[in-house]
Amino acid sequence: MSVSGTPGTPGTRDTPSTRDTPGTQSPMSGSTRTTLVAGVLVGLSAAIALVDLAVASSLLRTAGPLLALTGAVLLVVGVRGETGLGRVSALASTGVVLLFVPDVVDQALSSLLRDLATSASAGALTLGTALSVLRFVAVGLAVAAAVVVVRRRLLEPWSRRALVAVVAAAVFFALMPLVPSSTLGLFVIVTRLYLLPPVLSLLLGVALVLHGRGGRVRSRVGRGLEAWRSSTDVVRR
Repeated sequence: MSVSGTPGTPGTRDTPSTRDTPGTQSPMSGSTRTTLVAGVLVGLSAAIALVDLAVASSLLRTAGPLLALTGAVLLVVGVRGETGLGRVSALASTGVVLLFVPDVVDQALSSLLRDLATSASAGALTLGTALSVLRFVAVGLAVAAAVVVVRRRLLEPWSRRALVAVVAAAVFFALMPLVPSSTLGLFVIVTRLYLLPPVLSLLLGVALVLHGRGGRVRSRVGRGLEAWRSSTDVVRR
């Protein structure tokens, strides 16, 4: 007779360090390669964005959004046959991907926008309006995606919280141009709120990298702490 929580594994016993806490499991918990690759790409994109704030570079400014979008797409389609978010929820998948699309489009058209802005033509106004509409639609679908992910627990808790935080920041900065005051913009600069999106994206990347690995991480940390306690006991003796 097995004493383990997993049938057919005699002589073993589940411990808090090797068993996932109830409520942390999600439909994506088994897709560890998918969440790892997506998390690395999203995290790398966020790190590039932070570096770009200190060292302005058109190459970094273009590469960052592309990496984040690639990570979102891989999270949706899955890696090496694993379950992607697309198999679980079409709405959540659409919102997660579209969340990163406006930044890619903005960078792709940045030179054109600068040229049109200097000429003060009607084309600049039309293109600017189209980009604003795209961003509002993307943010709206991202909000819907976050709601679905949270309500259906499609990701594990830390990834859900990080996604909600990233979407909330996107909503704030999408609505900010609608406020007819320069005070809000000055407040963002003074308080350095512009650091919020890349920092939150970095946290999302880390959460995705650790997604589905909670039990193993806790086990390794527990073994490390136990080894440290043992070594300190030896020194005291």
